Amino acid sequence: MEIRITDWRASRDIIRKIREEVFIKEQNVPPELEWDEYDTEAIHFLALEGRNPVGCARLLHNGKFGRMAVLREFRGQHWGSRLINAIEDYARNELKIRDIRAAAQAHAIPFYQKSGFNIEAGFFDDAGIAHLNVYKAPGAPETNYVFRPGRDKNVYPQNDLISLVGWVEMILAMRPRNAIITCSDLTHPLWWDQHALNAVREFALDSHRRRVKILISSERGGMNRHPLLRLQQRLSSRISLRISPEVQDDLLITAPWGLLQLTDETQGIATMGDASRVKRMEAYYKPLTETGQRPREARRLSL
Repeated sequence: MEIRITDWRASRDIIRKIREEVFIKEQNVPPELEWDEYDTEAIHFLALEGRNPVGCARLLHNGKFGRMAVLREFRGQHWGSRLINAIEDYARNELKIRDIRAAAQAHAIPFYQKSGFNIEAGFFDDAGIAHLNVYKAPGAPETNYVFRPGRDKNVYPQNDLISLVGWVEMILAMRPRNAIITCSDLTHPLWWDQHALNAVREFALDSHRRRVKILISSERGGMNRHPLLRLQQRLSSRISLRISPEVQDDLLITAPWGLLQLTDETQGIATMGDASRVKRMEAYYKPLTETGQRPREARRLSL
């Protein structure tokens, strides 16, 4: 296992192959957004399993790093942490810079938190994917509690769809105890977004102890075309669906600390530090996930 420091001229073909696989093919990033003028001047890092390249990252001379990618079959083996450590060491010892920063994908925020990074609140769109800025002084501990579950007591307005999607990706990647989705309006664009659906899917499949429970207010024609309900049918052992006319809110409850309340098509309010409110909402809706009616049309969904 090795992290090799290199440059674009020496390792261009290898780096391109990894990033094409992860960003362009897997995450559907447009090629014209993936390749830029900074590659030629950046310091590049290659992760090697023996002679096999498995990941990469780059660091600019101003301390901004990014384009960090690990091939799917090598994830969960700490290659991301090794790349971060190599970037930190180089920044501190070779560039002599005070801090490093990056634009991190929302689902990767727990990884950066474990690596000691601070988070700047405020999601933004980069190539159609929700991101947050992260930063760290090499060798220093984190200094704030932004987006720390249970510690961050702030209430965060989410003012566009990318922020709503980013919250779903981030909060579910933090692996709360469970997730309850309540929908009074199935037309809400959040639950048609593929990134949000992928986050629900990954959460449901991560552990046999975790469950996603979906509550809708009524059964309507055309439900068989809704992507959230199609996902539920494909993963019916992990995701349940019930109907109750008592559903009046559009929520994502992530006990014991998280809550997202949708207020219209592109706005919502989110928190991960109001445990008492989360407990109240869970106490109200969780029984309905057990006693609610099973949908008739959903049984006919094609798998």
